[in-house]
Amino acid sequence: MLFSCMNNSYSLITWILILAPLTVFLIITVWVISILDISPQWKPTIPIVVGFATLFLLIGVFIRTKFGKFAL
Repeated sequence: MLFSCMNNSYSLITWILILAPLTVFLIITVWVISILDISPQWKPTIPIVVGFATLFLLIGVFIRTKFGKFAL
């Protein structure tokens, strides 16, 4: 099964609700980086955007794993 590594106590809908916002966040981050890469004066800010995106992604994963039981 595709989701065999996931815990069986959660349904497929729960996993979609958990992973979809994080996936959309990553897609938006890549989109912003591609826009910043077009303009030469904004190229130095790309590592900062990646840093913030990584930080917020880790915070999001932490909050989902720590408090996800209360939200779902």
